[in-house]
Amino acid sequence: MSKSKKNASNTFADCGCSTSDCQSTRRQFFSRGAQSIAAIGVAVQTGAHASAARPKPSGWLPTGLVQTRDMTVAGGLVYVAGDSTVAMFKPSGELVRRIEFNHTPRCLAVAKRRMVVGFRDLLWLCDLDGRPQDKTKPLAKDAALTSLAIAGDGSIYAADGGSSAIWHISSSGEVLEQLAGGKGGRFAVPKSFFPITWAGDSLVVAHPGRHRVEKYDADGELKSRWGQRTRGLDGFTGCCNPVSVAVTGGGDYVTAERGQPRIKLFDKDGKLRSVIAEPDAFDTTEHERVDTDAELLICQNGGIEVALLDRQVVALDHTTASFRLFDLA
Repeated sequence: MSKSKKNASNTFADCGCSTSDCQSTRRQFFSRGAQSIAAIGVAVQTGAHASAARPKPSGWLPTGLVQTRDMTVAGGLVYVAGDSTVAMFKPSGELVRRIEFNHTPRCLAVAKRRMVVGFRDLLWLCDLDGRPQDKTKPLAKDAALTSLAIAGDGSIYAADGGSSAIWHISSSGEVLEQLAGGKGGRFAVPKSFFPITWAGDSLVVAHPGRHRVEKYDADGELKSRWGQRTRGLDGFTGCCNPVSVAVTGGGDYVTAERGQPRIKLFDKDGKLRSVIAEPDAFDTTEHERVDTDAELLICQNGGIEVALLDRQVVALDHTTASFRLFDLA
């Protein structure tokens, strides 16, 4: 995999994102980028250290985990990866079970009675009890897996913030392609959050450094993209947003943002429909503390994950290790 050269004159100082717009073609999708941003390591997300005495916004359900990393919804349950555990909850917050691992799970996806768990540089393909059925080989020396998507054919896409890449992996754990490297553009993403999801017949990629959402077919051909950097609600502000994306059955997009935390609903063309959750729905003091903590490198805390459960949005707030359901407006 070749490495793209960085030019300090045309990159954002906070995330290494080029200010020029990349031309997203099939060739570029399968030849995306090489070096991650200068920030090193995955941020410690500090839900356990939030002040218990400070009043919290209502409705949030604690996971009991110190550090949460990813969340998905399947079979009416909320799956949360954190610490050395995958925990399953009812939407009411009741714990159903915990599955312990010898390594730290960083991301997960569940579909067709299979759970895929991503560790730093490899995947375990497990049954719903967490028993491995297949494993991948280590994907790359500098891999930092952050998000997974299971396609309709059972193959897996794994977003790798360490390599600014997306890996395509067969349902049996064989690496099919590395969707990065070579000539062309690169994904402008932080090391610790690079959100992807599968919707219908498409891979949906939240491109935080470009402030947009992109949709690709299974072969890596760009189908659509939308989004802009703006202080208005109709786009994405600050550095490295959106930090999570989900797609409704009707093709609308639910996005989450860091900094001033928000959850918003866009139509299939990227036009803002509504704001589902304003900053006051979150513990903004804790978000601000994490965003300005000298021990946390800029852009290393995604903050929020979103998934869909019927007509509700499930939001996992990493800063407080808790989740909440919002009505899909």
